[in-house]
Amino acid sequence: MTKLQIAAQIVGACGMLSLFIMYQQSNRIKYLCYKLLSDVIWTVHYLMLFAVGGAIPNMVGIVRELIFMREFKSKYTKVIWAATFITINACLGIILANSWIQFVPICASALVTVSLTFKKTNNIRLLTIPISITFLIYDVIVGSWVGVLNESISLVSMIFKTLSQCRWIRAKNK
Repeated sequence: MTKLQIAAQIVGACGMLSLFIMYQQSNRIKYLCYKLLSDVIWTVHYLMLFAVGGAIPNMVGIVRELIFMREFKSKYTKVIWAATFITINACLGIILANSWIQFVPICASALVTVSLTFKKTNNIRLLTIPISITFLIYDVIVGSWVGVLNESISLVSMIFKTLSQCRWIRAKNK
């Protein structure tokens, strides 16, 4: 590994820490704040690896989280913003991606955007599971080893947090 690749892995480790804290949040605004921080860090990480497909959804995510931190008066406003961010991601992918693999995280980002329209963090987590699987595959291909570790641990964390909040599991354990 080159010095730049090693530095990218260290930066990614900071992004991983931010995501772990994010997944433990029950408050939607705190959840989005940690998501915003992680998007900034992961943008830098993927740019250091020259993985444009990973950087694009994180760059768009920075603006997306700032918008979704607000409470919308109409559910249609959320839908319009979600469609806008999905379109921006797709357009940037078409313009900047240099191979088909760069579209994998861009497609996963569409699900991230949809998940952020939900009010309950548990619902966000449920949709984030297939997103993490997609990013896991992408990270293996582009050599983001800290990303592979991040997605693996995040999947376990999200599953446990989601299961711990399921009423039927809590009722069964009482």
